Formats: sequence, structure tokens, C-alpha cells
Amino acid sequence: MGANRRTTTRLVSRLRLAGREQQGYILILAMLILVAVGMAAMTLLTQVVTNQQHVIRDRAYSESLAVAEAGLNQYLWMVASGTSSDSNGFAIPGNTGPFPQWEKLSLTDIYNDSVKGTYAIQVTPPTATDSRLLVTVTGMAASSTDVPRTVSAHLGRPAFSEYVMLTDDEVWIGGPIGRLWHGKTHSNTGVIIDTSNITDPVTCANATYNSDMFGGSHNGVWSGGDPGSKVPSTDPSVALWKFPVPAISFTTVTSDFARLSGLATGSGINLPYSTSTAHDARQGWYIKLLPGKQYQIQRVSGETETSSGYGGGLTLVAPTPLAPSGVLSYPANGVIYVNDNVWVEGTNLTGRITIACSGQLNGSGKTAATSIHVVDNLTYAALDGTVAIGLIAQNNIEIPSYAPLSNTHDGVETIDMTIDAAMIAQQGKEYAVAADLGGPDRDLLTIYGSVSSLHTPYRYNPGSDGGFENGANTYDTFLLHNPPPYFPTVGSYQILDWRELPSAQSVYSLH
Repeated sequence: MGANRRTTTRLVSRLRLAGREQQGYILILAMLILVAVGMAAMTLLTQVVTNQQHVIRDRAYSESLAVAEAGLNQYLWMVASGTSSDSNGFAIPGNTGPFPQWEKLSLTDIYNDSVKGTYAIQVTPPTATDSRLLVTVTGMAASSTDVPRTVSAHLGRPAFSEYVMLTDDEVWIGGPIGRLWHGKTHSNTGVIIDTSNITDPVTCANATYNSDMFGGSHNGVWSGGDPGSKVPSTDPSVALWKFPVPAISFTTVTSDFARLSGLATGSGINLPYSTSTAHDARQGWYIKLLPGKQYQIQRVSGETETSSGYGGGLTLVAPTPLAPSGVLSYPANGVIYVNDNVWVEGTNLTGRITIACSGQLNGSGKTAATSIHVVDNLTYAALDGTVAIGLIAQNNIEIPSYAPLSNTHDGVETIDMTIDAAMIAQQGKEYAVAADLGGPDRDLLTIYGSVSSLHTPYRYNPGSDGGFENGANTYDTFLLHNPPPYFPTVGSYQILDWRELPSAQSVYSLH
């Protein structure tokens, strides 16, 4: 009995010890589980908070971009309405502070006036090398998280040089049928098109009109002025004829002369009337454009266009015509203004320059409309948009009977000539003298650029001497949104390109 009792007692003790050990293990296990659950909860809470922060940041990120875009559209409205324009240096309307082209504004909800964010606008006005507006906007959403977004865009409107040929009058694009004619063509009156080598629209403001050239009533755009070069109605190019379309006014150029004169300041940049008394249209200024963005000036004391010799020539005040003293650099803003007639030439040119001439700002007796005469080749060093020559004449753009002036007449029977330029004859016409005046036998006139001519332009009259029997016209596509400096424009401003900039280029705290 005693032995059994001792054995039972030891067994009970062992069971109690085992129970206490098991309870300890369970406690440890429970604590481990609680720790694991706590860590999981903390991780989950951290993830929830992080996700919420990401959501808030992503929302602010998207909203800041929307605020920046709203600011860009707001400035587009400012220039479209004219409250920000070249007259005030494209300043932000109402900004009279030290930085007129920069301002920070609020974007408010139109329904409850709550602030949705703020944006800063920085405007870079056009320059001689770039006629577009550069607008940079940084937007910041009204959020607890500051996530700015910056966008940059060029704004512009189509230049008056949008067309390879623009005229208010009737125009005849003569044959042969394979003549090169690439670029948009428009007449406010009527177009006779006798070439099928076209790649762009030919438009007219009239549905029908009575032709002064060939008589009879015709569609706004038609063919058959030269029956031998008539474009068949089945030719694919006929699909590019459009009429009627809205007319284009030439009056926009009139007011631009005063603006261009104001831009051209300094000696050799704003050229006065060339004599102390009133003179005829055979006097004015000769401008020779040179490579390296330079030019030379001489006074023209006379010009002849005759049926003898080589069709005439120029009389220039000494020194010699092609080696005058004094070389000038293009003005910083790229504008030369002449209050008289102009004779111009130049080859292998670089840079961007606009030459405008008008007599309207002169005193009494000297206000006759002035013309620009292209007396020799006018060519770019590169056709990549880096070079642009603008010629804006109050009256005519003329190619004289003696052009090209540098022709040596060394037995060459046919002479070619090239003009790279955007040209506007605001009150007159663009033409090559072709009135039986003699001069060199000229064959091919190549024009790369654009021509805007109020009255009927022409380069050749069948049966007469002095004009160009053949022609090739190609539009300079760079002229549409980046024409020569301060060239007249039409239509409304548009966003030409758009991109987002890195945060380092923010303009939010520029000033």
C-alpha cells in the first residue's frame, strides 16, 4: 500500500508539472500570435495610410495637370481676345507689376467659387528668330499634397504668308500642264488653273464670276484659259478645287506699316525718304542682303527699263553698285523699314529679316505708295526654316526687265532667276515686267515661299519680251507658323504644340 501511494503521489506531481509547462507553452504561443497579429495589423494600417497618401498624391498630381492646362487655355483666351498682344508686350492683362509677362492666378469653381488650385503663367514674346509665343504654366491643385505640374506650349496664328499665291483679283496659273505649283492658292475673285501638278487646295471666294482675262462667266475655279493646257475634269487634281470659301482681307497689312516702322529704330534700319524733295518712283534705296546676317545700303538716284541694251538698270550713288562701303548687321528684332521705294537682292542668306516699305508715314508730297523691286536672285543658304526673308510693299513687288542685275549677257540665250521669300504687294501686284521692253531672254523663275498680291500677279505675257516663260512655285511650309519677323497674321491664335516639362522647370516661384 505504501509503495503504491508514493507512486501515485509522484505521478500526480508529474502531471501537475506537465500541466504547468503546457500552460507556459500556450501562453508563449498566444503571445506570439498576438505579436504576429499586431504586426500584421500595423503593416495593414501602414499600407492603408500609404495607399491613401498615394491616392491623395495621384489625385493632386492629376488635378495639378488639369489646373496647368486650364491656365494655358486661359492665356489662349487672353491673346485671342486681344487683351494680351504685341501692343502691350504680351503682358498678362491687368499686371502692372515689375514682371508683366508673369503672374500667379487662382482657378475657381464657376458654380460655388471654391478654389480648385493656383497656376503661374510665364510668357516669352516673339523674337526675330521665332515668331511664336512661348507660354509656360505651372499648376498646383488645392490639396494637402503639393504636386506641381508644368506644361509648355507655343501659340501662333496663321501668317498672311499661308499661301503660295494669295490674291484679291483674278489669277491665271498658266501651263504647261506639268508646271510645278505646290502650295495653297486662293483668290477672292477667280482662278484659272492650267496645270495639274498641284498638291494643295485651290480656292476662290466666288461661286461664279465674269472673267476679265478671257471673258464669259465661269466657276470660281476653272481650267481652259490655255486650251492646250486645259486640265481634264477627270484629273485627280480637280478634287482640290474648292469654291466658294470665305474671302481674305488685305486691309490687315495697312495698319501693320505703322507697327513695323515703330519696331525699326536706328540708323540704317528705318530709312527716310531718300531726297529732300518729292521724287518719282525711280528713286529710293538699294539694299543688298549679305551672308552672315548682314546688309549694305545705297541710294538709288535713277532706274531705267528700256527696249535697248539689256532692259535697263540702276543708277546708284557712289561708291560702285556691288561694293558699297559700310556693312550693317541685321537689327535685333529683324525689321528694316523704308519710307521710300526699295531695290533688293542677295544670295546664300542666313537669318531672318523683314523689309517693309511705305510712304504713308511721310510728310506732304512724299506719301505716294512705294514698291519693292527684286533686281537679282534672292536665295537662302538652307531651306530648313532657319532662314526667312519677308518683303512687304505698300504698292508693288516688281521684277524689273533688267533682272537679274548680275547677268553678264555672255551669249547665254536664256536666263533663270530664283526668289526665296514671303512677299506681299498690299495695294498693287507682284509681277515681272513684260511689256516689250527687251532685256535678257528669261526662262525659268523659281519661287520658294509665298506671294500675296492685291491685284492680278503675272510673270509672263505670251508674245511679249521681258517676262519668264516658265515657272516653278513651291510653298515654304515653315512660313505658316514661323514667318519672317513681325509678318502680318490672320485668324485666331492656336496651340501649335504642347509638352510637359520636368519639375525643375517650374515657373510657380519664378518671381
